[in-house]
Amino acid sequence: MGRGRHNIALAVGIVLLLLAGLGRVGYTTEGVLADIPAPPSADRVVFASDPLPEHPAPALFDVEATVTWDRDDVWVAVVDQAEYTRCQDAPASSFFGICTSNDLNAVAMGTPDQAEEGMQWTVSEGVHWAGYGTVGAPADGTLDLEWTVHAQLDGAPTALLLLVAAGLIVFGRPRFGHSTSS
Repeated sequence: MGRGRHNIALAVGIVLLLLAGLGRVGYTTEGVLADIPAPPSADRVVFASDPLPEHPAPALFDVEATVTWDRDDVWVAVVDQAEYTRCQDAPASSFFGICTSNDLNAVAMGTPDQAEEGMQWTVSEGVHWAGYGTVGAPADGTLDLEWTVHAQLDGAPTALLLLVAAGLIVFGRPRFGHSTSS
């Protein structure tokens, strides 16, 4: 029975070692939001109807998002809940300069000249909203956004997995030369 526990420890240690390695490599997903109506007012932020999905486990995973867009007269932004609320309570006109590209307190912001390379955002804890606006007078048409999200295991959980895996592998390693007399 003693050797069975060692074999299980060795197997679990190897699985944890593989999970730590795969977790650091991470996972990437991507998508497209097509035919979004052009912003209705010059330079005033327009928010999505729903907040962005919340970060499921900020202590365990690092998440990086990249967004690109197909128009050179549009800026995009990500704001926290407090900034979203401030902009919802502000006058609806960009005439007052509130919640425009110059006034917006964004967590991440991409300017029109960044459309091709995109805006990057390290996803953090809390509720966040995506918004966009146009520079100058609004143009007719639509906007297409492409997004990529890469998630990987954070450093502390990786270190813990590696430490536990090493302990289990050492405990479960084969021991040669040990024999009992009969």
